[in-house]
Amino acid sequence: MSIIKSQNPNDIPAYNKAYWHAKTPTERLEAALKLILFTKEIYKANPNNPALDNGRRILKSRMPIERSKR
Repeated sequence: MSIIKSQNPNDIPAYNKAYWHAKTPTERLEAALKLILFTKEIYKANPNNPALDNGRRILKSRMPIERSKR
């Protein structure tokens, strides 16, 4: 299942909303934990970012990786 991120709730298909709302609070917490761990992996993948201590929140990348211009 793909993840759709949007500030406009109308952009998210109804089946995704129903799927999420059908989850128990424990399942939602597990999903949040997976997302947090995944974002830490992405943050650590950029060698220009300083190391994070446990308990510190992830800040926006200080040294973004250059991407090719389209």
